[in-house]
Amino acid sequence: MNDNTTEQNSAQRPETVELQISKIVTGGAGLSRHDGMTVFVPLTAPGDRITARFTMQKKKFAQAEIVEILEGGEDRREAPCPHYGQCGGCDLQHLDEAAQRRIKTEIVADCFQRLGKLDVSEFIQPPREDSPARGTRNRVRLFANAAGHYGQRRRGSHEVVPLESCLLLPEIFDDQILPWLRFLPPVEEMVLRLDGQGGWLLSIYGPPARQKMLRKMLSSSPGGEPSVPGCVGILFNNLPIWGRNYLLYEVGGVRFRVSAQAFFQSNLEVTEFAIEQVRQWLDELAAAGTLGPLLGDLYCGAGLFSLTLADRFEKIVALDIDEHAVRDAQNNVQHCEAAAGKTTVRAGQLAVAVRDPALASAGEWAAGCVVVDPPRMGLGKDGTQSLLSIKPRHIVYMSCDPATLARDTAALVAGGYEVKKVQVLDMFPQTAHVETLVLLTSE
Repeated sequence: MNDNTTEQNSAQRPETVELQISKIVTGGAGLSRHDGMTVFVPLTAPGDRITARFTMQKKKFAQAEIVEILEGGEDRREAPCPHYGQCGGCDLQHLDEAAQRRIKTEIVADCFQRLGKLDVSEFIQPPREDSPARGTRNRVRLFANAAGHYGQRRRGSHEVVPLESCLLLPEIFDDQILPWLRFLPPVEEMVLRLDGQGGWLLSIYGPPARQKMLRKMLSSSPGGEPSVPGCVGILFNNLPIWGRNYLLYEVGGVRFRVSAQAFFQSNLEVTEFAIEQVRQWLDELAAAGTLGPLLGDLYCGAGLFSLTLADRFEKIVALDIDEHAVRDAQNNVQHCEAAAGKTTVRAGQLAVAVRDPALASAGEWAAGCVVVDPPRMGLGKDGTQSLLSIKPRHIVYMSCDPATLARDTAALVAGGYEVKKVQVLDMFPQTAHVETLVLLTSE
């Protein structure tokens, strides 16, 4: 039996142990040491002295839960949400916002150092201090419990914690949307999307029979419309049953049409800042005479970077593998004066697209700038090799996972790039999720 991979029998574990938390690591847990093991404890703060109970133990590391806080660290506070600690939607509410921003910056720097062997401490920039801490999310997935109440899953389980409110969402959620949802026929789950201007779109998932009940309920309401302000559309199992199946967002002075099944950034105010930051970097490169005429927006989504950066480039190649995103991007490009006529939007794999001479020549890629915003898994080996095969002069990498970002950045640095800028974004306040912008240049 392998001691490195086999959990020890619970009878061998001490009932409780006393731990001192040294720091918060990727994923949001606090880190401590005990008997030669690294111990991870959720919901802790740096400086906490606690008693804890192991929930999982292996030879070199363990996971534990708080039994009692003997002495709280200086960053600890009373969580503002009554559901905190049970609801799995947040994991840093017990820390004040300044500490959250500091810790996220430390996590990014640590991932670069530990996983990428890159020291970025000299020029890493923390999140803006005026980044909003509440009411920032424009998307949430809600699950139903047996009683038909909607909420988030309990930490570490599939049990649903019914919500009375959510400080991550705008006030319209607590005041109007959530009370209305409780009157709907019970279903398995819902996805709510908000446009930041009072409009929202609801995607419902459940047994087909519930659709008939929902249609009947809507038909009996005045005008056959939802009796709650702001709703622009309702889908059931991805099929529209009332209104439209998309939202309109405004970011960076551009309007985006985003369909219900396509991705868009979840924090519009921080997304605005991210666009401003990239524009500033590009202007600095243009002033230095190193910004070429081509922009490659690889993982373009609905066209966020293609449209908001279009006025800096003469030619744009936008790519995404998701068919919903590609359709949205094509539509958005047509309606954006700065992007129309010089933007090509294609569906396909990164490796294929960057080698397609019909999109851009080797010389155009080599002089150009590429923006990548991949999913949490990052670029991976194939993605980084694809970029290294065309070797654009500049790469702007937007990432929602500092670990995969550090891995990919290290591969690009090994291929001849140099990290020039690192900007941490508090896209997901009250949670351990970290968004980061990186500028790399090949000289």
